[in-house]
Amino acid sequence: MMTRLSRLLAPAALAASLAAPLAAPAMAQGTAMEAASTRGSTLYGNDRPGPWGDSAYTFALKVSTSIYKTVNLHRKKKGLSELAADPGLGVVAGAYAGDMITGDFFGHFAPDGRDLGARLAEANLGHYDKVAEILWDASDSNIDWRIEETVRSSVTDWLRSPEGHREALLDPAARIVGVGTAIRDERIVITMLLGDQ
Repeated sequence: MMTRLSRLLAPAALAASLAAPLAAPAMAQGTAMEAASTRGSTLYGNDRPGPWGDSAYTFALKVSTSIYKTVNLHRKKKGLSELAADPGLGVVAGAYAGDMITGDFFGHFAPDGRDLGARLAEANLGHYDKVAEILWDASDSNIDWRIEETVRSSVTDWLRSPEGHREALLDPAARIVGVGTAIRDERIVITMLLGDQ
């Protein structure tokens, strides 16, 4: 199985003319994660069965939710506060994971040049002070499509990475998170955005 990791820390302070502040809706944590992790997860609503089971949507949602819980368990073990699910960050994360799947690319810059700051501004989240983006990608005909294996592989890769992924996941200043998962054929892409707001 091939996996690729990437991390970017980007200041998201943009001019008010680019993005009007948007207050996060008041939702219960479980509901917030569901809303935060599903857009872009199934190629813009094209849900279908595959090696992941009966529903790409359900698989992507369960992976995103399980990653959220697993990361919080690791943070708790280190004496850090749990991250709150942020619907806005989740929508941006899910949409970008979907963009990487449909556009067949991987990285912090989209082929059109948009970076994390631009994606946050487009979602009216430019007022977030600091957001870290970490990515995970796996592609191979030998992908283990069990949810727990996908979660274990992605979180373990991030925690073992020498490129700052571990530091982003275990950053004491981080308070909020959005996770998005997209799948197609023999590829999985996961985007996690962590903020200190």
